[in-house]
Amino acid sequence: MILLLLVVAVGYLIYRWSVATFDYFEKLNVPFLKPYPFFGALWPSLKGEKSPTDATAEGYRLFPGNRFSGFFSFREPGYLIHDPELIKQIAIRDFDHFTDHANNVPLEVDPFLGRGLFFTGGQRWKHGRTALSPAFTGSKMRNMFQLLSSYTDGAMKRLVKDAAGGKLEREMKDLFQRLGNDVMTSISLGFDTDSVHDPDNEFFQYGKRLSRTSGLQGLRFFVLTLLPENILKVIGIRIIPSDIANFYNEVVIKVIKERLEKNIVRPDFIHLMLQARKNELKADKTDEFLNDAGFSTVKEHLQSSAKNQIEWSDYDIAATSASFFFGGIESTTTLVCFALYEIALNHDVQQKLRAEVDATKLSLGDAKLTYESMQQMKYMDMVITETLRKWPPFGVTNRRCTKAYSLENANGTKVTVHKGQVIFIPIYEIQRDAQYYPNPERFDPERFSDQNRGNLNQDTYLPFGIGPRNCIGSRLTLMQAKCYLFYMLTCFEIQLSTKTDVPMQLDARSSALNAKNGFWMQLIPRGV
Repeated sequence: MILLLLVVAVGYLIYRWSVATFDYFEKLNVPFLKPYPFFGALWPSLKGEKSPTDATAEGYRLFPGNRFSGFFSFREPGYLIHDPELIKQIAIRDFDHFTDHANNVPLEVDPFLGRGLFFTGGQRWKHGRTALSPAFTGSKMRNMFQLLSSYTDGAMKRLVKDAAGGKLEREMKDLFQRLGNDVMTSISLGFDTDSVHDPDNEFFQYGKRLSRTSGLQGLRFFVLTLLPENILKVIGIRIIPSDIANFYNEVVIKVIKERLEKNIVRPDFIHLMLQARKNELKADKTDEFLNDAGFSTVKEHLQSSAKNQIEWSDYDIAATSASFFFGGIESTTTLVCFALYEIALNHDVQQKLRAEVDATKLSLGDAKLTYESMQQMKYMDMVITETLRKWPPFGVTNRRCTKAYSLENANGTKVTVHKGQVIFIPIYEIQRDAQYYPNPERFDPERFSDQNRGNLNQDTYLPFGIGPRNCIGSRLTLMQAKCYLFYMLTCFEIQLSTKTDVPMQLDARSSALNAKNGFWMQLIPRGV
């Protein structure tokens, strides 16, 4: 009996601890989502009722007219920022108060993931971002483009052969994860693979595990990267399994050794990282022209420093290359799949885009697609831009407060965001808000035509984030997506399969936007 009472008492004390912070926003007169014991507002996502994006951004829909609302990540209070002008102020003008992501991973917990730019903070992030920014400028993308274009052209022609004159039904997420794996294996690590026809190759198997954002692994990743650093240190669970980290580390060490011994130069990330190690990675004089990759291109806010502040070990290069590998597969695959879904639904859009693709191909004659030719395809850019507007790869981003900051709500309520607290930015909700994008559910590339884009509030377009901590790989994602669509439409007409959901049902167990039942398409060869 005494033991039972003790268990009940301890359980009650733990419960009281789990809810002890839940009156935080009530005291401040800030509207907030109903929190659940232990899990806060994340519980609906953790039990699979809502996607992480929906669970995190629900306050945007429930509390209109507010500049911000309250949100509990487990038992930690944070803020969901509704107002685009306030987001711009926080992320750009007052960036020194919000220099980190919430997802910082201590090196002692996960030395591999913790070296990725997205998951590091403070001076290490600043030095890393400054050193690596020149790797993602237009001139560097152009140098990589020949690898991307040649591979994609060959892959699409092999798919035409697979169709053998008839329709080819494929699930696009799987297809482009395979293509993306091969492309990123080539431009990140320098190896040539064919994961479409050889799915058992080790690069695809490890790459699939590294980039998975759905299912239990995706949920595990989402939860662990949102836990406070002190809790991560206590539980000591690696987010990236050690066998994955060891695989990429061993591959990179082998590649670096061979290149240095044989003086091999290849226009890929390993070469750029080796340049960064020697402090030779600089912006090119042609970048001013080439850096405009379209409407979605994000602005680079940091300038290259005179001296690289990071001594890049082989392990640093392996971890950084793997983080680009993840971004290059997941973000690009999501973008291309939703673009194909929309152009299959909207036949007029597909016809217009195919006409531009055919005109570009005709102008090139027998020559391969060039980076400059691709950048001149205006309707392609409009389609990609509208896809990112309607279906941003990640529907929410965040920042962690590094220096106390004052907020004022629409009703005059003032609060202080304390050091360590997190603010969330609801990208998906803002980009589907009718006050910014009339008839937001309609897929309409013409929103971003030269005639119309001046009417848009560009502060409401955030698919790659905003400010100095925007996505460093946005130009790579845009280049890959446009190249994939170019060769796909050169070779195929795209039709929806009966297996594809219309309207789209999103996967509630995916940390990124993803189709619940896949992106099934019918690919009809054009005979080219």
